[in-house]
Amino acid sequence: MLNPTTKQPLKNYRILDLSRIWAGPYCTKLMADLGAEVIKMESLSVYDSHRGPVNPARGIAAYPDGEPGEEPWNRNGWFNCLHMSKYGITLELTSDEGRRVFEHLVSISDALIENFRQGSLERLGYDYAALRKHRPDLIYVSMPAFGNTGPWKGYLGYGIGQEQLSGMAHLTGYPEDGPMKSGINHGDPITGSHAAGVLLAALRRRRRTGKGMYIDVSQQESSVALMGGELLAYQMTGEEPERNGNRSRWYAPCNTYPCKDEDRWITIAATNDDQWASLASAMGKPELAEDFRFATAELRLAHQDELDATISDWTSGRDVFLLAEQLQQAGVPAGPVLRGPDLLADRHYSERGTFVSVDHPQVGPRQYPGLPWKMSATPGEVRSPAPTLGQHNHEICGGLLGLCADEIDELEASGVIGTRPTGSRII
Repeated sequence: MLNPTTKQPLKNYRILDLSRIWAGPYCTKLMADLGAEVIKMESLSVYDSHRGPVNPARGIAAYPDGEPGEEPWNRNGWFNCLHMSKYGITLELTSDEGRRVFEHLVSISDALIENFRQGSLERLGYDYAALRKHRPDLIYVSMPAFGNTGPWKGYLGYGIGQEQLSGMAHLTGYPEDGPMKSGINHGDPITGSHAAGVLLAALRRRRRTGKGMYIDVSQQESSVALMGGELLAYQMTGEEPERNGNRSRWYAPCNTYPCKDEDRWITIAATNDDQWASLASAMGKPELAEDFRFATAELRLAHQDELDATISDWTSGRDVFLLAEQLQQAGVPAGPVLRGPDLLADRHYSERGTFVSVDHPQVGPRQYPGLPWKMSATPGEVRSPAPTLGQHNHEICGGLLGLCADEIDELEASGVIGTRPTGSRII
């Protein structure tokens, strides 16, 4: 087992992680970063979709150098980023032997988390009441797309649809265009963060009362919770908020402007008259600050099309990093729009240790996002790479559950546990 250290405030807690894809695994990633013993449980027939298909095409960016390799399910960057410091086992709950192992794991776990379609675990005979028979003070975190109650509870949903149903996509995009996705499935990591917070609260309550808890986390409602300001504004004014791209509703200029080289952009905002005057001076056009069209915040908002065209002409031939530094030194809020390689090369991130080097057995050393916080007493740490499929079957079944070698061999022979997917379908 991984050696706990004083750097890990959750080192005495064990979480049985049945969750898949992003929202649930992000919750348990945060818990693992803090030292919790997270056991990631997958099925050989339907493993975590973030491992990717059994036979992917070459050239997909999720694989190192676009090369899936002989075992692509162990090389996918999405999975390997979200599952560091976790144990990985496989287990089939369709067999009596698999169910016995599962129930033993439940009995020694502090919490269980899943984000299946509503009722999936219940249909296998494992609702909260049944699980509590094995661990009376168990904390059970259930994260279906739409929660466990209500008319939508039985619907299957993923993060890709949450922005639309939460209203978020209605606000994202440009005034002349339709709704636009944010570019990622924003609801997934938000829900994972919410689930981690409420799980910590439940563990704290159990330490005080000795009682477990059932936690119903709706992934959809986590996205809706981000819409508070817009909902309040509508209730107060009766006016629906409008899409405004990268612009601000309160001041101008505020936008993203093209720079030298392909697809290089800088974000610039002038939030008051002094910053606007500084920007005009940096552009070599101090007279713009005196132009009647741009004399006040209200007038700059009214003429921001002209402002943006003038600024774009000025930025388009300039290096994005040099320009950002020039404007910052002049007191103008500005920053380059960073690409992935820029993040890894940035000195600030390097000095803060934002990215950590992790040596994965089938990927080699790569940079991954580390812990998104700094705590002086118990900082947490990345302790191991993401597990390969079924990597810790023997360690968990033998070292933790006490099964003998013959029993583990029998589980492997019968397909209850293993290290290679069964079947070749794309999941």
